[in-house]
Amino acid sequence: MKNKILALFLAVASVSFTSCEDFLAEENKSGLTEDPYFDTELGITSVVNACYSGTRLWYGKEHGFGLTESGTDLFLRGGDNKANQISDYSVDLNGAQPNVKDYWGHLYKALNTCNTALSLLPSQKLTETQNKQFEGEVRFLRALYLSLITETWGEAVLYTTPTVGAVTTAQRTSTEDFYKTIFADLDVAIANLAPRKSTDGRITQDVAKAYKSRMCLTRASETKNAALYAEAASLAKDLISSGRYTLFSDYASLWDMKNSEGGANSEVVYYVNYTNDDTMNGDYDATAGKGNNGHLFYIMVYDKQPGMERSIAYGRPYQRFMPTLHLLDIFDEKVDQRYRGSFQTVWIANVPNLKDGAVNGYPQMSVGDTAMVFYKNAATPSQVARAAGRYKIFDRNQMYRADGSPLLRSQFIQLKKFMDPTRLTANQEWSARDAFVIRLPELYLIAAEGLMQTNPGEAVQLLNTLRTKRAIAGKEEQMKISVADLNIDFILDERARELAGEQIRWYDLKRTGKLVEYVQKYNADAKGNIKEHHALRPIPQLQLDAVTNKDEFKQNPGYN
Repeated sequence: MKNKILALFLAVASVSFTSCEDFLAEENKSGLTEDPYFDTELGITSVVNACYSGTRLWYGKEHGFGLTESGTDLFLRGGDNKANQISDYSVDLNGAQPNVKDYWGHLYKALNTCNTALSLLPSQKLTETQNKQFEGEVRFLRALYLSLITETWGEAVLYTTPTVGAVTTAQRTSTEDFYKTIFADLDVAIANLAPRKSTDGRITQDVAKAYKSRMCLTRASETKNAALYAEAASLAKDLISSGRYTLFSDYASLWDMKNSEGGANSEVVYYVNYTNDDTMNGDYDATAGKGNNGHLFYIMVYDKQPGMERSIAYGRPYQRFMPTLHLLDIFDEKVDQRYRGSFQTVWIANVPNLKDGAVNGYPQMSVGDTAMVFYKNAATPSQVARAAGRYKIFDRNQMYRADGSPLLRSQFIQLKKFMDPTRLTANQEWSARDAFVIRLPELYLIAAEGLMQTNPGEAVQLLNTLRTKRAIAGKEEQMKISVADLNIDFILDERARELAGEQIRWYDLKRTGKLVEYVQKYNADAKGNIKEHHALRPIPQLQLDAVTNKDEFKQNPGYN
């Protein structure tokens, strides 16, 4: 089900939630809370639907990927990365960085939409059931936006009521107080909503429980609060045992476009829905791009290689992000199916009418034959001999230096999770693929991490349930671990094997205190630049320029 939420929010979001360029000087130009339209069932429904719009500005979008996956241990900047400051923590990463500025604006606009919706609830124009449902959905979405704000910028500005008129001062709120609101909102969502799998893109109790589980683990990691670890595990286990979700036996099939609709995918708990009707894919900021764009950013430049041309099947190569050697090396591809299910290593010649001898240097290559093979290790002499005259090899020593820095940034082993061969043209930028935010495997990982200190035996049992399901057939025993293997580094490696590219890695490293350590160890682009203060993003300069209480509201430490 793709478009129930989308149908009504566009006009509301584009007209009713405008704000001045400086973010703080917001003006309610539409008179939203006074307009008679918003005192009707249709008007209130439109505002609630508009609250979902902000999720489409973050999930499945280029800079959402950049802020969550680049600048970590898993991804380096590709040959056409548009935000080197974010990926490399370079000296010019500051409050003027466009991505940081844009997403501060996007998230606060989304927050204000939620606060406006809550100001209209409960309404006598709605039934008791509608009031309860709408409040639960909006409370969840507010919690989501607040968590992204505070985990990105730290002690930012906490608004829980709509901004009305010009606001020219800003007050920092502690992360602890942010989380009080986040957890309170999630508790209301859990109490108000029905326990079911979301099949229509709307928030359900299952979604709220899953996200609270993630947030409990996040806060527990940061505060070492044993009760929060326990609650994270309890919520995750409750959903695991619900019977509403099952793990795929074939990891690659999980990402097939036939299974790209979150409501029908057995592993997906929370997703942001997109559709084949591009007129329904919009949000309230056209610059972010329509639809799910994830298929663009991890693709290498294949169409300039022997026997290859750009195609719908192989996608449009934006080459924004390339894997680190660390990401490739944490997989044992002989036993773990997630390596082949996550990465593309073989390319088939697709130039029409390609004849034997037509490709310079590869006289035996014909259309439909292998054109390229990528090896994460050094190619063996027998592999080189087999390829001679037939296809091109890219191996570890051609793509990376010994220290992990790239020799090539435009040809690499690419993440293929988000590819979409069902698009209408090779250059189409949007995809109908839903953006998967929380999948069942993450709940196993959350539960295991939450139990690691108090019940390591159960934690290992949970991990082994996941790992044996991800094993290549016949290799299940080799995928099992013991209590002796269990520590936070193993958990982070397992999260990388399962969740790479899914817009969570930066937050995982931040919450566990591993960001600087892992980037220095595994990210050759950023290892010389990253500092402790990079665990927070810089406050946008436009925000700092707009406030009148500049002595109180200052830039995050470490930034110019």
